Amino acid sequence: MSLALLPVVALAASALYAAVSALWRRTRRPQPPTRTPADVRRDAAIHRGCRQLRQALDDHDQVWAIWPDPPTWRIAHTQYLLDRRKEEQ
Repeated sequence: MSLALLPVVALAASALYAAVSALWRRTRRPQPPTRTPADVRRDAAIHRGCRQLRQALDDHDQVWAIWPDPPTWRIAHTQYLLDRRKEEQ
């Protein structure tokens, strides 16, 4: 074998190695995970819970926008006493 064929042989060997390794990886790839009905129901329950929490937080923000939190309990108690006196009159 002459030295002129050495690069051709090396290139052919590397191409053969690349083709074999690509086929090897493709055939040895694990199967994709399968989703069971229990997985689907669990994901739906998680999504439903998140949606309910998001709605509850939105409702809470809207309520506190209408009735803001008083600065202290004393102000709230004083307001309560004033409202009771107005009701008694």
